[in-house]
Amino acid sequence: MLERKISKRLLEWKSTKHSQGLLVTGARQVGKTFAIERFAREQYASSIKIDFVEQPDAVGIIAGARNLDDLVMRITALASEPLQEGKTLLFFDEVQRCGDSITWMRYLAADPRFDVIYSGSMLGVEAYDFRSLPVGTIDIVEMFPMDFEEFSWACGVLPTLWDVVRQCYAEEREVPDFIHERLIDCFYRYVLVGGMPEVVKTYVTTKDTQAMRARQKSILDACRADITRYVRDPEHSQRIKTIFNAVPAQLNKENRRFAVSGIDKTRRFLQLQPDFDWLENAGVVIPVRRVGDAAFPLGLQCENGQFKLYMSDCGLLFSTFGSQDVEDILLRAETLNLGLVFENAVAQELRAAGRDSLYYYSTRGRGEVDFLIEKRNLPEVVPVEVKSGKGFRRHASLDNLMRVENYHLKEARVLYPGNVMREGSVLYLPLYMTGLL
Repeated sequence: MLERKISKRLLEWKSTKHSQGLLVTGARQVGKTFAIERFAREQYASSIKIDFVEQPDAVGIIAGARNLDDLVMRITALASEPLQEGKTLLFFDEVQRCGDSITWMRYLAADPRFDVIYSGSMLGVEAYDFRSLPVGTIDIVEMFPMDFEEFSWACGVLPTLWDVVRQCYAEEREVPDFIHERLIDCFYRYVLVGGMPEVVKTYVTTKDTQAMRARQKSILDACRADITRYVRDPEHSQRIKTIFNAVPAQLNKENRRFAVSGIDKTRRFLQLQPDFDWLENAGVVIPVRRVGDAAFPLGLQCENGQFKLYMSDCGLLFSTFGSQDVEDILLRAETLNLGLVFENAVAQELRAAGRDSLYYYSTRGRGEVDFLIEKRNLPEVVPVEVKSGKGFRRHASLDNLMRVENYHLKEARVLYPGNVMREGSVLYLPLYMTGLL
């Protein structure tokens, strides 16, 4: 069984909520339904699940409710087991298919007869803005593909080893060799497999990389099908698909920057921005936007028209590579250029670690730095470079940026396959520590 960090978040919600429901959002197939169903089995005497995809008739039944009592009667009519007051979890799944269920959120959440959780995959692209609900009505948690730590658990890495890693990170000392080698080897496999739970399950139970890649490709096909389903205008839909399909090729360019002209030479970015926004809101890409000044707060320095687009899952990106590349990455072949997939994995880790917006630095005079992040709880900017090979000490753009006195940058990070090491203001960290930044 795949262990997920959201299990702890669900328990915290149950123990601290005050007349609040919980809304779990995120891209399709990241494991929302499985996590909530497991939580229901372990924490409640009974549960009522209404899936608006598997039970399409439920949409009309819920829509016809006149008041809360009428709604509860309709819910129990749809249920396969009786409601036990105070011991039942009511779970609405795929709520993007039923806007009326979202409308009832505030009333159901306040009903003491049951706890209520909602889950949906495409809420970011639907017209109903769930974020406009009154404060205190509902908690919102965004779920992502499995991060590297979760993936390592699935591969048999004990959580106690991560206690050692966290201590080494805090003390800036080398991770013991046997732990370091195991986690670096696991990280290479993470780049190949990614964090989509069904793909991870296929890999850890069968080790069949062909079956794993077939599952990845079916997820990509489902993402394309969602574009057709939710974008009614055919021209708009096709533009979004074109952008989505172009992400791997755009990342393979030297500067990784997404060139709008490569999609439509007759349109400017502002005309195509709704297409990029759709993919971001659907949770299938991770935008990293350019800043020209490494100053806090980074959001004020952002230039929306220049950005990189990474896939939401590094394994889905690697599934677009050739079959020979699978063998090469398992062998950690030096001939394979892993720069772009390592950067994608880093973006994915930073996003899962709670960094809602990601940035990179680029100017003509100083060059380009892969990521800029803000220190947690401190108004300081930290440049981050990602290195995949032996030339990890060569980072001219990073050095140029660190020399700019006006930015007052105190230290930088280089993420690479080696162990913890400090050289002056640059702290070298193994790639698997990305989520600790």
